Amino acid sequence: MNLKLSICTFLSSFITITTFAQELANPDTIEPIKFFSPPKPITPNIALGYFPENQFDRTDRRDYYFVTENIDKAFRPLKINSGFYGKNFYNAISAQARGANFYGIANLNHTKANGYKDGAGHDVDWGYKRFNQSVILGFVPSEYQEYKLTYLHDNIDDDKQPEFVMDPIKTERHIAKLNARWGKADLSNTLQAETSFIKMQRHADNYTLRENRAQNIYLDLERKMFNFSLKHDYDIGQFHNTAAISYQHDYFNGERYLHTPRRDILNGYRFGDVHINRYRLSNTLSYRFNEQHKLGLGLTYEFNEAEVRKNTTRLANPMNPRLAFANPQQIWQAHYGYTFDGKVRQETFSGELQYDYTPSEYQKYSLTLAHIERVGNHLERFNSIAAIIHNTINGQLMNQRPVAAIVGNPLLKPEQHNFIKLSIDTKNDAYNDYMNSLTGQGWHIGGDLIFDKVKDLIIFDRARNQRGVSTQGGGIIARNVDARLFTAQAYAHYNFNAHWAAGLKARYNYGQNETDGRALYQMRPFELMAQADYKDYFSLGSYNVGITARYVAKQHRGDFDKTKGLGIDNHEAAKSFVVADIYAGINIHDKYGVRLGINNIFDKRYAEFISGDHVVALSPTAVVNAPGRTYWLSLHAAF
Repeated sequence: MNLKLSICTFLSSFITITTFAQELANPDTIEPIKFFSPPKPITPNIALGYFPENQFDRTDRRDYYFVTENIDKAFRPLKINSGFYGKNFYNAISAQARGANFYGIANLNHTKANGYKDGAGHDVDWGYKRFNQSVILGFVPSEYQEYKLTYLHDNIDDDKQPEFVMDPIKTERHIAKLNARWGKADLSNTLQAETSFIKMQRHADNYTLRENRAQNIYLDLERKMFNFSLKHDYDIGQFHNTAAISYQHDYFNGERYLHTPRRDILNGYRFGDVHINRYRLSNTLSYRFNEQHKLGLGLTYEFNEAEVRKNTTRLANPMNPRLAFANPQQIWQAHYGYTFDGKVRQETFSGELQYDYTPSEYQKYSLTLAHIERVGNHLERFNSIAAIIHNTINGQLMNQRPVAAIVGNPLLKPEQHNFIKLSIDTKNDAYNDYMNSLTGQGWHIGGDLIFDKVKDLIIFDRARNQRGVSTQGGGIIARNVDARLFTAQAYAHYNFNAHWAAGLKARYNYGQNETDGRALYQMRPFELMAQADYKDYFSLGSYNVGITARYVAKQHRGDFDKTKGLGIDNHEAAKSFVVADIYAGINIHDKYGVRLGINNIFDKRYAEFISGDHVVALSPTAVVNAPGRTYWLSLHAAF
């Protein structure tokens, strides 16, 4: 599983805010077409007012308007949030402090998810327990210096995965980050440094939370990641330059065991003690011709070296000394036909050119041309799970269940994305924010168009003796293909007056595997979301009511057939649907508040086309429906 983690910056009125300069040609902006990871950490800036996470319900409720936001986001020494969401519960408490040259925030939150009924009234055996703690401490000795320490601990227990054969029994993450700034916050001549350390441990099995009649299997995963970056911003007349250097060391080990009453037997490596060193040099130079026209050029060089230290480690079979479990090298040899020596080095070069046209402070238009290269992640390159037995007498490899394999490819080529992007964002002078116009009617519209021609896109597929694949056993492998990607998204917000507002968001994705002449998998179908909100005041404060409707079109294009592609998509989940939520909020003197609502008010039975992604479910065993009608209420207080 890919644990590409980012700690969101905590922004509030009492923190010195550093404006981040434009950084172009960043390979981290490109993600795999299917990304697997535990749920994102609950950072302090979103912990209050947070909706419990559910990977089978992808309605984005973060933009719902509530008057209680004034309570959640205000600076107060103590803030509390407690609520129920159907049969699920979420509680959070935050403490804040500030002085002349320091600031701090601490947060605790707990989630207990206990399952739900879908729109047909069927129980969905889903749930987890989550306890999250975080703290941010900042010190600002002068306008030319700032130091910030962030620490987050996230613990998730009994994370039921009804779409897959294994459940993460325990996932624990420690994330620590130290930021330093020397120079003015306007980045006219500023040096910034960042050091972070991430540790993740996960235990998953197929028997603790479910009845299992097959072999009892568990996985132990451990990942440690150290990052350091140094960045210098400098103004020279109309030029602004951002130069950066970074280093990352990424360690990942994953072991698979057979659990028996007598002993636990190590029978495979998910990741065979993988160590990756990544070095990056980047520079973005921008020139502002005048207030309306700006041109930026970014270049990035990356050197990536990886070593699989258990590449040839012998896995003895205590039940039969003549047989051994295949090591990573033997598994890759069986699937790709080459003998991997355990080490691989790759270099990438990325470039991006962006033109910004800003005719006024209320309008911005951007045109981007880019060539971005991405190195494959751990799952794509170094996953090595297969039921292969090695006969130590005659050297023969026996694949007992070819279709059960999930085998990355260490020698995958880096992806090369060549895209053009057009962005528009415009509003009138009255618009400040949604439900907030200075005077009269306010509007805000915008969107993006992206056309991406990809060489060597990394995909998962089924082994069928394709080029570079030496087996036709039907197991999951990784390979490079050429592809075409297109994304269009648009948004519009309109404030009719001080009380009424409405909004629209639309998105469309298209993906075509040009090498094989078929659709790419897990392409999100066309989606349209509309909302309308009302706000008013009464003697004790304010209140709001709103309604949101989400339409998702039928997905006609997909990777539905395991005999021709990966087969991760499912026709049952590709059906169109409309789902609606209603909600309301009350704010009393910016001290006490209530949010309440009904999600899926018409009790619609539906499933998301994008399948679950908290575990590596490349071959989901079931379609999991989203929650049916759900009543919820949360209390908010600030002291």
